[in-house]
Amino acid sequence: MKRRTLLSHAALALPGVAFAASPFPSRPAVEDLLAPDQDGYQDWKILRLPPAPPTTAKSCMVLDAVTGTVFFERNADERRPVASTQKLVSAIVCTESTPLERVATVTPFDTAVEPHKMPLVVGEQYPLRTLLQVMLIESCNDAARCVARTCAGSEDRFAEWMTKRAFQLGMKNSQFRNASGLPAEGQYSTARDMSRAARAALYNPTIRGIVGQGELTVTRPDGRVKKLQSTNYLLRRSSSFHLPICTGMKTGFTNAAGKCLVSSATYRGRSVICIMLGSSSKVIWKESRNLLNWSLGLTPPPKSSG
Repeated sequence: MKRRTLLSHAALALPGVAFAASPFPSRPAVEDLLAPDQDGYQDWKILRLPPAPPTTAKSCMVLDAVTGTVFFERNADERRPVASTQKLVSAIVCTESTPLERVATVTPFDTAVEPHKMPLVVGEQYPLRTLLQVMLIESCNDAARCVARTCAGSEDRFAEWMTKRAFQLGMKNSQFRNASGLPAEGQYSTARDMSRAARAALYNPTIRGIVGQGELTVTRPDGRVKKLQSTNYLLRRSSSFHLPICTGMKTGFTNAAGKCLVSSATYRGRSVICIMLGSSSKVIWKESRNLLNWSLGLTPPPKSSG
């Protein structure tokens, strides 16, 4: 199997989900999910990189998306709030547990949440797929609540599913209390655990197709059009930080978590992931872009075409 097809082919290996009281009775760990034929990919094992570019993030990890080879890490096992980057775990649980054609009806619970919001309106109905797009591209917390409640009946139960699915993916240092990533007591993860979530998300064709979009237009039930714009500046063509080879994935921010970014890039068949937790808006885009380019052997980094 050639390198350029590893991600798409590996995604097909995901087993079906049993719809029961326990939605993930025997789900595989990341290593089991991500075990494609790596013929032609062994050069990563002997890849020689110069010292990593500087980063001020409190926790960081850069790794190969296919093999899991770690190129750089700092405080990767330190428990921290990860803000909206945990919506990647929400997306995994959503796509694995519930048909995306299911229609969700917005309730007052969904809208009674802190910004950022779409905003959804009580009584509106959307396919779950649309809400997933809104949640991942523009990081809307009302959409995350509606997704959680539609899938599991309540956000609390959905958060339990998130924690269980995360553990099955090898995220053994994570606890989730909500679908959005808003501050909650006892909620945390680590850069290493989020790297596992990111790898699993990239191997999910639905999620991979959403998080790589810089913008998307959705139609509201009343016919109004809503243009979604990614919160990831590496994907925005109009941004000075635009990285043409970027393929995703998810931003996050709270006062407790700081600025967070799970980003990915692919160049000539090689795919890498960068986890940045506890950073700041002033440096996170430049530092993430530099680390992605560095891990792909692109020095100096290519200029944006946007």
